[in-house]
Amino acid sequence: MFARRRRARGALKVNTDLKLMPLMNIIIALIPMLLLSAVFLEVKVIETTLPRDAGEAAAAPSVPPLDLAVHVRANAYVIEGHGLEPRVLPRGAAASSLAPAVAEQLTGILREYAATRPGTTEVRIVADARTHYQEVIALMDAARAAGLPDAALEGANPEGV
Repeated sequence: MFARRRRARGALKVNTDLKLMPLMNIIIALIPMLLLSAVFLEVKVIETTLPRDAGEAAAAPSVPPLDLAVHVRANAYVIEGHGLEPRVLPRGAAASSLAPAVAEQLTGILREYAATRPGTTEVRIVADARTHYQEVIALMDAARAAGLPDAALEGANPEGV
């Protein structure tokens, strides 16, 4: 019985040296791999404004603002302004981006409407929540190409009225 106790006391010795070298080797290999796999994106900012308030429009001089707007409907883009006849452009089947031909037509119409009131720099883009972000950006690009750099985003009525 005493012999067992002596063996048990001898077995209690623990090696306290930590072997950190394998862990450091893994970390040294992982750091370059993580840096190489990182994606560096260029972040761009598109300046927008909020639609004008009705009280702000009432304080304006006798010439009413053009209040130019591009409405994104299910099958068409409707371009309208104060005192101007609305124009309709087909939206296309994909409806996830603006077709180049439609973008050129839209730019021409916006340029024509903006020429009726010199100094107009604003356009409202009225789109519902299902409109793709890429399509909204394409509409903003078309407005900028027409000389309307101040694009305001507005949510459409869910009923489409």
